[in-house]
Amino acid sequence: MRLRPCRGPTQGLRREGYTVQVNVNDYLDIYCPHYNASVPEHRLEQYVLYMVNAEGYRTCNTSQGFKRWECNRPHAPHSPIKFSEKFQRYSAFSLGYEFRAGQEYYYISTPTHNHRRACLKMKVFVCCASTSHSGEKLAPTLPQFTLRPEVKIEDLENFNPEMPKLEKSISGTSPKREHLPLAVAAALFLMTLLAS
Repeated sequence: MRLRPCRGPTQGLRREGYTVQVNVNDYLDIYCPHYNASVPEHRLEQYVLYMVNAEGYRTCNTSQGFKRWECNRPHAPHSPIKFSEKFQRYSAFSLGYEFRAGQEYYYISTPTHNHRRACLKMKVFVCCASTSHSGEKLAPTLPQFTLRPEVKIEDLENFNPEMPKLEKSISGTSPKREHLPLAVAAALFLMTLLAS
């Protein structure tokens, strides 16, 4: 998918927003505005993209979320800058995002230099997993809409539970660093016993 801020087709992005439905494990590519060197500086579009909660989406309020990407290189060599979001249930990366099927996620974008322009809005609905595991039946669920008390952005633990959280990868089978020499010594000892 290619979303490029420009006149005309983005009217839906500015008013009511644009909705995309993806499946678990799908990728969504966002292309930043790209210009050749002859375009005057005052005509260049640069944007900051935020992931926000539903209220931040409705009001186009960037303080209701966090910065996701920044499109600040309109003269990037060779081609536009591309950002990809993978809508995955589990992340292999310690700082990866995790998305849940049946939930909506909200993105807004504000121009960095021309604050008179309206922000762009995009809603992503994550549907079903693209493959099932061990006969698991998959059915799309409707997004849950609930009213919550006002939450301050400083309280990150309780901030918008539908928004993906940064999770640390924790493995119960990995030896701790301080136990590693002991584990290596035990493995060598066992190999010596088996070899004799």
